[in-house]
Amino acid sequence: MANVIGESPAWVNILNEVTALSHAPSTVTVLLSGETGTGKEVIARAIHETSDRAGRPFIAINCAAIPDDLLESVLFGHEKGAFTGAYAKSPGKFEQAEGGTILLDEIGEMSLPLQAKLLRVLQEKQVDRVGGREPVPVDVRIIAATHRDLQQKVIDRAFREDLYYRLNIYPIELPALRLRKEDIPSLADHAAESLVKRGYPKVRFAADAMEAMMAYDWPGNVRELMNMVERVAVQSAQDKREETRAIHLPTNLTKVVAQNAKAPCSERMDFPARLPDGKSLPEYLMDIEREIIASTMHETGRNMSGSARLLGIPRTTLIARVKTLNAFEHNQDNAA
Repeated sequence: MANVIGESPAWVNILNEVTALSHAPSTVTVLLSGETGTGKEVIARAIHETSDRAGRPFIAINCAAIPDDLLESVLFGHEKGAFTGAYAKSPGKFEQAEGGTILLDEIGEMSLPLQAKLLRVLQEKQVDRVGGREPVPVDVRIIAATHRDLQQKVIDRAFREDLYYRLNIYPIELPALRLRKEDIPSLADHAAESLVKRGYPKVRFAADAMEAMMAYDWPGNVRELMNMVERVAVQSAQDKREETRAIHLPTNLTKVVAQNAKAPCSERMDFPARLPDGKSLPEYLMDIEREIIASTMHETGRNMSGSARLLGIPRTTLIARVKTLNAFEHNQDNAA
């Protein structure tokens, strides 16, 4: 799992889930959820590489990137003459992944008719090629990924309930980068080292640059961080820069950080300048998060949807954080 970078408590929880799956049968279906850019494909590859399917194909398909009328043929294959332009038989991605793993990214964008056909694959372990007469058996582990709230889509009748429960056998909620900021230095260094292998100069961040990066919330998550490091590397090559300072960072990042720094004191929480005795920074940050979640849930009467809305996070993320942080118990202790 060389590309699975991070040692924060939130990320260690994810690594523990991957380890648990490595000891389970590799037929277990996994549903990865989380904001865009949180590393769902990285975790899907880690699940594959730590299973007994390692060494067999791993195929990732972005369901949102392929027109719906073509996606069926891409996934399940087609026979010669099945449609205009089908000059030869073509196996789909499920057949190509035989013995391995297929990642269905952005599964929430799949149309209802295609969802029904995917459900059949999950139930029968076989695919029907477009224009085919006989089903083709397949042995493939399915990992689905989404940044959508699939439970809400089920309620809205935009996603099949039976398919949701078939996919949701082992759910994993990936944390946003703002919830694991301790990992930013190691992620940035990993990105810089990867770029060196591609011929870029080594990017070194000065203390003020790293401070700004730690203060930024990264709405695009790890993907945004990786793209930023590459942009800095391009500029460093041009300027022959040995060290990247805060003034060299993208203006959208430094602008947001500066705006937050200028916010009135009443808009900022009052935290001590030093850590409490016996507390590490990750432990203290988890205490703060636990307090905020517990307070918000008390305010909404433990209404998950209302609390998630106030906190500005998906409902599924809130459920995962409550479980990780034991926020319910904390709320009860405060009320006692």
